[in-house]
Amino acid sequence: MKSLLVRALKSKTLYVLILAIGLLIFLLQSIQPSFSNFSLTTPSGKIETIVAPGFMQSHENGVYRLTGTLTMGKYTSTVLRFIPDDEIYTLTINQRPIDLSMIPAHERKDYSKGFTYELKDYLHQGDNQIEILYADQGGLMGIVISAESNGNITRIVYLLFTAVALLLALKIASACRLSTPIKILFIGALLIRLAYFSVTTADIREHDLGDHIGFTQYLSQHWMPPPVEYAVGGAFFHPPFYYYTGAIVYKATQVFEPNNKVVIFRVQQVLVLIYSMGFVLFGLLILNELLNLYRKPQTETETETETETETETETETETETEIYNNVQEVQEVQEVQEVQEVQEVQEVQEVQEKSSIFARIYQAFNKDKLFWIIGALFAFWPVAIIHSVRIGNDPLLYCLFTASLYYIVRWYRHDQKRDLMIASLIGAAAIVTKANGEILIAVLGVIGLYKMIKSKQWAMYFKMAIIPCLVMFIAVAITVGPALMLKMQGKRDKLYIDNIDGLSHANLVGNTAANYFWFDAKIFITEPFTDPYDDRMGRQFFWNYLGKTGLFGEFKYPSLMSINTAVASSFLAVLMFIYMLVGIYHMLKQDFKFMAPVLLSGFFLWAGVTYMRMTFPANIDFRYIVPILLTFCALYAVSIIKFQQLGAVRLANIGMAMSALFTLSGILFIMGIVTY
Repeated sequence: MKSLLVRALKSKTLYVLILAIGLLIFLLQSIQPSFSNFSLTTPSGKIETIVAPGFMQSHENGVYRLTGTLTMGKYTSTVLRFIPDDEIYTLTINQRPIDLSMIPAHERKDYSKGFTYELKDYLHQGDNQIEILYADQGGLMGIVISAESNGNITRIVYLLFTAVALLLALKIASACRLSTPIKILFIGALLIRLAYFSVTTADIREHDLGDHIGFTQYLSQHWMPPPVEYAVGGAFFHPPFYYYTGAIVYKATQVFEPNNKVVIFRVQQVLVLIYSMGFVLFGLLILNELLNLYRKPQTETETETETETETETETETETETEIYNNVQEVQEVQEVQEVQEVQEVQEVQEVQEKSSIFARIYQAFNKDKLFWIIGALFAFWPVAIIHSVRIGNDPLLYCLFTASLYYIVRWYRHDQKRDLMIASLIGAAAIVTKANGEILIAVLGVIGLYKMIKSKQWAMYFKMAIIPCLVMFIAVAITVGPALMLKMQGKRDKLYIDNIDGLSHANLVGNTAANYFWFDAKIFITEPFTDPYDDRMGRQFFWNYLGKTGLFGEFKYPSLMSINTAVASSFLAVLMFIYMLVGIYHMLKQDFKFMAPVLLSGFFLWAGVTYMRMTFPANIDFRYIVPILLTFCALYAVSIIKFQQLGAVRLANIGMAMSALFTLSGILFIMGIVTY
């Protein structure tokens, strides 16, 4: 611990990070005006002294008069945001009335975002007198005043924020000793998500934003779970883990920006962005673990593969037992891998001393092209970027689901109890984030049963499973408990989904075999986006809607670049899916065993969303199963490997080229959003 502290204190990156954070905080604070001498005149004429403008409990209905002093510093922004509850009537600064006629009526009543006004012609450095007349009809009332950064300041803020994020990412990559490909792909994924974040506010491409914030706000005020009866509406039927993390951040944000929901929502977006980067990191680690099995020269494995294609013999059984069930042998292989990894790190360090960063990247790419290409396919998948700043419990679920799956993969390969315990604990956290996390129980159960049967060590695995089963049971009880209680009381019809009766008929779709077995390739390729209400865009067909929302969500994008690249990505996606199916045909039993955890998770995710669609005949968005992207990327990578092993070099190169083109198209699609 002492050595880590010493290294941290000697790290130049740490001091640069502290400086960047300090500059960011200073800049954000310096643009804000200070408030003094504020008073409030009630409709009945009573005058109250208040510390600063903000929301407070209303005691009278009618028109209030707010007056006070706004002190502008040297760097204070003159673009002010006014958030009213209920409605601003007039605004006067330094005895000069402000023309509010250009502000739409709904914005003068918007208690979430309000409106912004450039007041440089009315404000001067030093003290300024402000007067606001506003109406209130009861409940909370008041005016929130906050400065907004102008164009240049905004660019500097995002530049500093990007610098802080990059420095933190580099420190994480260094602490985790990530390989060069993972490090570069992780940072690249962060940069494109930051670019998307810079142009995407919380109310753009959102799903049930008000419900998610409502649950978060409730917990930030009460800190105890809501009554069971709350689980019939809003987001209250979800388990609470994500909302507790959001509540902590919500409360912390209010210390600096009380009642300013624009700032509060942006900080909540930063939180889910962090979760989405966890999803990227663990996804890359899983793909790296899988491809490690194919990187090593294995003469014995190749011999085994040839034997499996001819016949199932006793020798094959013994070989499989050696590979998958002899714990001692697996541990020895693991030790060899660790030695090789250390040697690789040492080699990389030697190269770092002699070559530039671009030379190191080029060398790393030549050494492992397939991982770079498949890792980029996963890290830059468009819909994962779109969901990376969407407020809700999904990004945390993706992160925890993938993290748990990573340790399941490690347990499957190395049979270490430590990996099983970590997988179960993180899996439990995923379950108390969203019920979809229960899929991890099925994955762990199948793999555990397989290990138990193959090794015939019933007692050992049964004993090993006690604590993970207990942890998972508690998580399921927390998640399902409220809905189960309401169902037993007759207040819910279904355990998980209970709002179909209130769903608009416009959302309902057909529920016949044709809806599931037909895929309209023409619509999928030629229509850039889908629509939950327009049959012409393929919403009636399960695979069309799931596939299209798996690329771009259920949104539309006006940029011409985004439209064109969406069509290109859709065309490539169809070709890649066909390519993967051909690759699966050539895979051997051994390949499926290598990928077992990832395949199981993908199968259960697909089965879950299909069952959901059949029992709830409405448009089911891909956002429920985003981690299935790992399954697709893994199958696609192994398909390329199988073509290489078969000597079909051109087919393998075509597969890599299509993946690279899809990634490029996805990046251009996002840049079309950013630059629009």
